[in-house]
Amino acid sequence: AGTDICNKVGADRIIDYRSEDVVKVLAGEDFDMAFDTMNQAAEFGGLIKNGGKIVSISGTPTIEAIESASKFGSPSLLVRAFMFMSRNRAAENNAKKAGATWEYIFMKPDGNDLAEIAKYVESGDIVPIIDTEASSLDEFAVAADKLFSGRAKGKCVIKVA
Repeated sequence: AGTDICNKVGADRIIDYRSEDVVKVLAGEDFDMAFDTMNQAAEFGGLIKNGGKIVSISGTPTIEAIESASKFGSPSLLVRAFMFMSRNRAAENNAKKAGATWEYIFMKPDGNDLAEIAKYVESGDIVPIIDTEASSLDEFAVAADKLFSGRAKGKCVIKVA
């Protein structure tokens, strides 16, 4: 279903996570990095080279990730205790066994980063995939409905003049 988009953006290999086990399909290959978007970091240790890195943006964040993303300093003691108990130790341990590291990062807006990305978009090196476009704020429901349906195959945008 989504393979057309994957081919369009230049994927070397397409793995259907609904019907294939990503770790089994990629077993025996060594990667420098794994980017975990589905809280599967604990499974990636066997795929990473010595010195590699696993980065997660899903699951329970680490205290370090919150501190690096926060303008307000460290979280409260109660939050820190919860996060310590919820930490993804399996991901940390499996990465360590492979001689790699694991970390959680927060995606955070940064004007300089966005300006750099904009240059790649303007040059055509990055081509955004837009699934649904609302022509104005008055039509926001068109984009919001598609986004919340879980069926979007790209970004859902609202044009603001």
